[in-house]
Amino acid sequence: MTRLIPHPVQIETINGVCTSKCIMCNFKEWTRKPRVLSYDEFCGLMRKFEPHRDEIDYFTFHGDGEPLLDRNLPDKIAFAKDRGFKGLGLATNCTELDEVMARRLLDARLDTLICSVDGTRKETHEAIRVGTDFDEVVANVKRFLALRDAEYPDGTRVLVRFIRQQLNYDEWEPFHELWSGLVSPGKGDDVIRFDVHNCAGSVEDYESKACDDDPIGGYVCGYLFDRLIIFSDGRVALCPPDANGYFDHGNVFTDDPIAIFNDKHFTKYREYMEAGRGGELEHCRNCTLPRSNSKKTNPGAMQHSSAGAPAGAGE
Repeated sequence: MTRLIPHPVQIETINGVCTSKCIMCNFKEWTRKPRVLSYDEFCGLMRKFEPHRDEIDYFTFHGDGEPLLDRNLPDKIAFAKDRGFKGLGLATNCTELDEVMARRLLDARLDTLICSVDGTRKETHEAIRVGTDFDEVVANVKRFLALRDAEYPDGTRVLVRFIRQQLNYDEWEPFHELWSGLVSPGKGDDVIRFDVHNCAGSVEDYESKACDDDPIGGYVCGYLFDRLIIFSDGRVALCPPDANGYFDHGNVFTDDPIAIFNDKHFTKYREYMEAGRGGELEHCRNCTLPRSNSKKTNPGAMQHSSAGAPAGAGE
């Protein structure tokens, strides 16, 4: 198989801590010790990607935790921007998107901010993103948009993302209409939808949340071929639902990230997937992520958003 270069690289700068306990998240499965990727570790890691800077389409800075709890994240983004990396984005549940953080992200020249809001009604959103305050989240997103429009005319594009599931299924249309009137498509903004998925079977009581019961099989999972996911401790995940590390791929702090992305574990899973044998793979046979990915709205806008981390895991 041809040696692959990841098009998106997902770097988790903080893990294991979040301001919400989302009902579609697999946070109860997290076993890794909470950790923050240091600034020096981050800079060293980004330097490893410099030979591939023109080949990697974008970098996403979130994982299993709320990314804005890493108070040094804007400094890390600024470093990556200064080194010429493109397509820098992150997904957040917006609880920590106060005015200070908003300005820091805008000053850092973040390319894309994905704001997770899951309803038009307070009770809906708070029943899904348990522990958040709907009014505060909405105010934070609106303030970010206002700051961007007033003071950073070429600043960060905003994707307002809705994780569709049973609790909010009937709110998608009014949600789309409401937020479409608040964002600026001319700046690249969009209002997007992604159906809840089961994180390879690790989401609790998934059947009560699912939007449909279409067969799971028959989908080729593009994430295996496309996305390199790096944990805050330098280890590597096989795919977005892999919260704790299915395999020992090595560590990007000491090993070549591109070599890891082409190791025996990735190669086996890709070969089976291409041969239509995904149902034989332990970590793929019950996963609904490819099905949800096939039904997302506006694939172009979703490039940062799709499912870089489990829907709800710090997003």
